[in-house]
Amino acid sequence: MLRSLFTFFLLLLSVSLSAADKQGMTEKQLKKLNSKISTLQSSMRNQEGESRALSQQLRKNEVKIGQLARQIQSLDKQLSGLGVHAKGLEGKRKKLKSELHKRAALIEKQIAQQYKMGNQARLRLLLTQRDPETLDRQIRYYDYVNQALQRDMRAYRQKLSELSGTERELTETEQTMVSKRDQLREEVSSLRRTQQQRADTLAKLKQTLSAGDNQLKQLRLDQERLKAILLEIEESLNFATLVKTDKSFRQLKGKLPWPLKGRVRQNFGTVTNNISYDGIWIQAKAAASVKAVHHGRVVFSDWLRGYGLVIIIDHGDGYMSLYGYNQSLLLETGDWVGRGDLIATAGNSGGRDQDGLYFAIRYKGKPSNPRRWLSR
Repeated sequence: MLRSLFTFFLLLLSVSLSAADKQGMTEKQLKKLNSKISTLQSSMRNQEGESRALSQQLRKNEVKIGQLARQIQSLDKQLSGLGVHAKGLEGKRKKLKSELHKRAALIEKQIAQQYKMGNQARLRLLLTQRDPETLDRQIRYYDYVNQALQRDMRAYRQKLSELSGTERELTETEQTMVSKRDQLREEVSSLRRTQQQRADTLAKLKQTLSAGDNQLKQLRLDQERLKAILLEIEESLNFATLVKTDKSFRQLKGKLPWPLKGRVRQNFGTVTNNISYDGIWIQAKAAASVKAVHHGRVVFSDWLRGYGLVIIIDHGDGYMSLYGYNQSLLLETGDWVGRGDLIATAGNSGGRDQDGLYFAIRYKGKPSNPRRWLSR
């Protein structure tokens, strides 16, 4: 019996150590993947010829816009929370003032009653009252009035102290809100300046690529870059177990939620300049919430030429979902996500003229029509 238990314990220990080793291998593999993709991106930028400098400037502008948009969103959220907190404190202050007013009136009435009875009321009762029962009742009433007055005075002082603390907290909250609003105004101004810089860079880049051959060459390079990155991710994931889920991605074909609300303006397979579009483009307002369509782990979160700010999520079994043209990315490589989790905000990065989202699904690196996977 003891030998069996010992063997079972060793088996459990080896399984847990194996799981820990796998997790460690996965984290190392993700770091290695990040490094490989960075090298790959640098190598591909060298192929961009005369548009290279403008492309790098566009990347710099759009990454900064993403960071600023993320900071603005965070500040908005903080201000909203502070506003709710300030409103709660205002309500608390109003309630405390009302309670203090009632208690002050009660204490005033009790003091007036004490004054009528005189300073030596208890002694006078003892000397003048002859009936023991009446004397006992009157003394108990006198003591009760005294105790009630003391109790009300203590409560009054406590409420007064509470009111003082509330007003101090409210003042501090209002000062923090003023500071946050100033910070927000600065961030918005910086965002507008960067957006103008992006517009200037984009205009120059378009001028450089105005010739049909140059544009076609750039579009092909963009697609090749994405394919190379996906291949690198696919090869890396062969050595790492990233996803564990109750329901496989394959089983959810036609049932996945949409990553955001909007009209599809460009469909999978649309051919432009002899190049087939390998995702769908959903038109949406700038900063619209982009959500993960399924549980998984972020394996890419960066700027990519032609696709802008991109997040790629691995869903296991060779399936990945891609979200591009974003205004800002809210997650980093290695982060876990659940179905419906907020991962980015829609935008026009990657040199787009209109706001929206590029959404694609890949199986073992090959494009699959996203509309067949999404619910109707």
